Amino acid sequence: MKTYFQNDTRARVTDKKMVTKRALNLVEGVMSKATQEMDGYIAPIRSSVLNRYPIVFSLLTTFGVATTFLGFEKIVSNIAFLDQHPIIMLLLGICILAATGTLYKKLL
Repeated sequence: MKTYFQNDTRARVTDKKMVTKRALNLVEGVMSKATQEMDGYIAPIRSSVLNRYPIVFSLLTTFGVATTFLGFEKIVSNIAFLDQHPIIMLLLGICILAATGTLYKKLL
């Protein structure tokens, strides 16, 4: 009797996993198609704006990158342990870059 319930539970869990997997695949397909359609619609506008106003586009890009880095710096400086031990922050950053492969790509 115990085996029947275990098998039934396993079957239900497997069914739920398969339903979830199908749903995720469906959502991924819809999002991929929507992204492609939006890119097709926006790409000509984006390229024409970039060609007409390259300085404005460069300044906006620079502002976006600078504010992102400054915001991240302020968030990290609010973590007291990392703020008091910058060498650990440096080592942590190097480890993260090495783990993601970014450090290797930058050194080559």
